[in-house]
Amino acid sequence: MLYSYNGSEVKVETFQVFWMNWAFKTHRKPDSRFTTLIETTVSNDNPYCQCVERKNIGQNFHINGFIILRCMYIKLTKGMNIIMINDTENRLVHYTECSKEERDFIIEELASINDDGLEVFEEKILFDDIKIKYLKATFNYLEKYPVKKKIENNLILFCFNKNKSESEVKRIKEEKDLFRMRISDDHMLVFTYTNNEIVVKKIYRHFIHRTSVRIELSRIKKNFPEILTTTESINYILENKCSLARYGDGELDLCYGKDISFQKASIELQKRLVEILKHGSNKNILVTIPEFNSKHNNIFNHYGQISFWEHYWLKMYKKLRKLFVQPLYGNTDITRNSVFYENEIEEIKRLWNKREVVFVIGDRGRFEMKEELFDNILSHKTILVPPVNAFDKYQEIIDSCLKQNKDTLFLISCGPTATVLAFDLMKQGYQALDIGHLPNAYDQYLGKIKYPESIPFIKQHD
Repeated sequence: MLYSYNGSEVKVETFQVFWMNWAFKTHRKPDSRFTTLIETTVSNDNPYCQCVERKNIGQNFHINGFIILRCMYIKLTKGMNIIMINDTENRLVHYTECSKEERDFIIEELASINDDGLEVFEEKILFDDIKIKYLKATFNYLEKYPVKKKIENNLILFCFNKNKSESEVKRIKEEKDLFRMRISDDHMLVFTYTNNEIVVKKIYRHFIHRTSVRIELSRIKKNFPEILTTTESINYILENKCSLARYGDGELDLCYGKDISFQKASIELQKRLVEILKHGSNKNILVTIPEFNSKHNNIFNHYGQISFWEHYWLKMYKKLRKLFVQPLYGNTDITRNSVFYENEIEEIKRLWNKREVVFVIGDRGRFEMKEELFDNILSHKTILVPPVNAFDKYQEIIDSCLKQNKDTLFLISCGPTATVLAFDLMKQGYQALDIGHLPNAYDQYLGKIKYPESIPFIKQHD
C-alpha cells in the first residue's frame, strides 16, 4: 500500500510497494534499515524511480492508528508520489479517558459476561488487514438492532482517526487497548484494538453522570403532570366503577410511531393512543402514565448514575409533554410491583371482587392465572389474542368482546392493544381494566423473577 500527498492531506493509494506495505501492516516504527531502503530505491541511480522533488511536509498526519510525527514528500518520475516516514507515535494513547466511575461500570459489565459470551461468533476482515471479531455477548443486540454496518463504519473511521467527537470514542481509564464507542442514543460498545485486531466485546447502556443532567432532571420533575398514588388510583376506580387505560414506556413510544418489542407501530395505533392520552380521565375511565421516578418499578443506576425512568424522561419528555395536556393522571404502577409494596393484596383484589370476568390475554403469552390474585371472582371466560402484534387483529378482538354481557368485567393483558380496547369498551358501556403484567409483577414482588419483561413473549410447549 502507498500513501500519497496532494498538498493538504495524506491519501491511501492502491500502489503495491512492499516496504510501505510492510511498515503499516506491521505498525512498526521505521528503523535505519527501512529509511536506507527508501533512500536507495528513490535515488537517481534508479531509472524507474528517479526523484524529481523532495520536501518536508510537516507533522501530525494520522494513518492507521499512528500519528506521523515527521515525514518527507518525495515526487518521483512516472507520476508517482510517496511519503517517507521518519518518525511515528501511536495516536491511540491520545484518546480522552472516561471517568473512573464509568471505567468501574464498564469493567463490571465485562466481568458479567459468561464463558459462552466470550466465544467469537463472527470474524472477518474489516478493511486492508484490520480484522474484526464479535463476541457472543453482542449477538442478541446485533440480532435485534440493524446497526452492524454503522458499527463497522465507525470503527473504520476510528482506525483512521477521523472520528473527532470526544463523546464517540473514549479509552477505558487505566486500560491500554480498551475503548468504548457510542452507537446510538441509548447504547455504546466496548472493544479492544491491538495488533490490527478489533474485538467487539459488549454492547451496554450509556454511562451518564448525574451532575451532567441534574438541572434538566429538576426542570422535568418540576413541570411533570400530577400523578395519583397507586392507592389513590385503586380508590378512583372503585368509587367511579370506571375503566382503566394504561400507558407505559411502550405505549408512549408508540405515540411517536416507534416500534416496540411485541407490537409494531402503525398509523392507526399511533392515532388512537394519542387520542386517548389527550382525552385523559373522567368518571368513566382512568388514564394512567408512569411516575417521574418510580420507587419500585425502576432500575436504578441503569444508565450509569441515573435510573431507567430518569433516562427515559430525559430522552422523551420534550416530545411527550405536548401530549400530557391533562393536569392529573392515574398511576401506571397500579399493575406493576409497586402496587404490592404500597397496598395490601386484598385491597387490590377489590377491583374484581365477586365479578363475572372475561380475561383478554395473549395466547401462550406471559399472563398467568394466579389463584391468590383471582380467587374472589364469581366466574371467568377467556378470549385469546395474538401474544405479539395483537393490534393487527383489533377488529376481531373487539367483536368478540362486544358479544359479552354488559355486566361483564374485562381484565385485559395484551400490550398496547389493551389501552385502546379498554377505552373502546368503556364507550360501549362496559367496565374494562387494562391490568398489564399484574400477575408477573406479583412474582417480581415475591422475588421469583427479576422483572416481567424477563419472561418470553410466547411460552414454549411443555
